[in-house]
Amino acid sequence: MAYIYQVAFELPSSQLSELEIGASLERVIGYIRATLPGEAGFVTSRAMRSVETDRKVFVVLETTWETWDDLLAHRQTGLSEDKVLLEFGPHITKEHLDVRTYEEVS
Repeated sequence: MAYIYQVAFELPSSQLSELEIGASLERVIGYIRATLPGEAGFVTSRAMRSVETDRKVFVVLETTWETWDDLLAHRQTGLSEDKVLLEFGPHITKEHLDVRTYEEVS
């Protein structure tokens, strides 16, 4: 079974041009892809943003892990959250982050 770790947040559409979300997302996923492969159990990562919305944009960063223990070890590092806060601060704080974990079902 795979385990997915997801960090998500939303932004008012009025902040998009100010944050240059495309470039910021590219930096975040580039950082994740460069840093995480060295961690035990890392499988893959991806970043997404919602489209076709007038009021808010939702941003999601996901990493996938081989085992629950691998995911727990990653969560203790705080890498995903710290990078999101670094790239999108001061607009996004830890309270704005929606962090979830999933187990893949077959």
